[in-house]
Amino acid sequence: MDIICLLLGFIIIIKGSDMLVDGSVNLAKFLKIPTLVIGLTIVAIATGVPEIAISISSSLKGSNGLLLGNLLGSNIFNILFILGLIAIIKPLYIKKEIILKNYAFALLSCLVLFIISYDIYFGDSLVNLITRTEGILLLCFAGIFLYSTVLEATLDKNIKVEKGKFSFKDILYIVVGIALIGLSAEVIVNSAVNISKWLGIGEDLIGLTIIAVGTNLPELVTSIVAVRKGEVDIAIGNLVGTNIYNIFLILGLAATINPIVISSNAFIDIIVLAITSFIVYIFIQHKKDINRKEGIIMMLLYIIYIVYVVIR
Repeated sequence: MDIICLLLGFIIIIKGSDMLVDGSVNLAKFLKIPTLVIGLTIVAIATGVPEIAISISSSLKGSNGLLLGNLLGSNIFNILFILGLIAIIKPLYIKKEIILKNYAFALLSCLVLFIISYDIYFGDSLVNLITRTEGILLLCFAGIFLYSTVLEATLDKNIKVEKGKFSFKDILYIVVGIALIGLSAEVIVNSAVNISKWLGIGEDLIGLTIIAVGTNLPELVTSIVAVRKGEVDIAIGNLVGTNIYNIFLILGLAATINPIVISSNAFIDIIVLAITSFIVYIFIQHKKDINRKEGIIMMLLYIIYIVYVVIR
C-alpha cells in the first residue's frame, strides 16, 4: 500500500506542478516578465514546489536523511542527468552572458552549503549542523539572487519578452496546483519513510534516488520540451535556478523550521554536488556550450554516482 501511495503521490504532485507552472507562466507573460526571468524564477520556483512541500514535511517530522537526500539528489540529478540528457538531444549553445553569471551563483551556493555544513572544521563542533541562523542566512542569499536576477534582466534591452493572456482558469490552476502538491507531498513523505523501514535501508537512499528523480520529473519534462522548441534559455535557466533555490530557499526554509544534522554520507554528497557543478561549469566556460560528448560524460558521471550511493 505504501508503494501504491508513493506512485500515486508522484502522479498527483507532477500534475499539480504542471498546473502551477502553466498558471504561473501565463501570469508572468501577462505581466510582461522576460523569458529568461521566467525560467530563472517563476518556472524554477514553481517546478521546485514539490521539493519545498516534501522538505518542509520532512523537516517537521525530523526526517533529515529524506530531506537532504531529496535536495542534494535533486541538484545532482538536475546538473548531471537532465542537463546531460538535453545536451545529447540537442547541443546547448549558451548565448546569454547572464546564464554564466547565474551558474556562478549556483557554484556559490555549493560553497556556502559546504562551509555551513562543515562545523567540525569551521565551527570547532562535534557534529555538522545547519542551524536556524544559517537557515536565515540561506534565505537572505535566495533574496539576493532573486533581486539581482530580476534587476539585471530588466536592464537588458535585448532580452526576449512574450505577451500573454491571463484568465480565471489560470488562477484556478495555481490554487488547485498548490493544493494537490501539498496533499501529495505528505503522502510521499509518509510512504517513503515506511518503505525505508520496510526495506531496512536509510531514508537518505530513498531521498537521493526515488524521491529525487520523482520530484524532478517536472524539471525533466519542462527542459526537454523547452529545448525542442528552441527555448534553451528557459531550459538552462530552469535547471540552474532550481538548483540555487533548492539550497538557498528550500534548505533555508527547512533549517529555519528545524536545525538539520548533516551525516557523513550527506556531507560526501555535498562534496559530489560541488565537484560535478564545477565540472559542468568548465564545460560551459570552455566553448560557451555543452555538446553531445560532454552530455554523455555527465550522464555517465550520474550513473557512477548512483551505483556508489547504492553500494554504500
